[in-house]
Amino acid sequence: MCANCLSTAEATLAWAGAAGYVLRPKVHRMLANAGLAPKPDPVAHDVRTVAFLRALDLDPVEVLGADVVAQSASWEPDTSWTPWRERRVASARPSASHPLIAAR
Repeated sequence: MCANCLSTAEATLAWAGAAGYVLRPKVHRMLANAGLAPKPDPVAHDVRTVAFLRALDLDPVEVLGADVVAQSASWEPDTSWTPWRERRVASARPSASHPLIAAR
């Protein structure tokens, strides 16, 4: 499809989608370094891929290899990271240093 056949809105959406696809890993790493997102887990992607292949009735060992399937079978998610919203709620609980709030 030529660029003259695209409307401005279609071209804007296409560029936004392409930029989002390219920038997403970098933005995720930046947010993880700031403590606003969990660290990227390379095995988590393989776990989803193995589950997807099994849902399609394909053998993931043939597609990905036995080592990747073994890693994904023994993978456990990292539970050490606390979401920002839960940290904010925990910090908003009343304490003895706030007598007006704690009295309620």
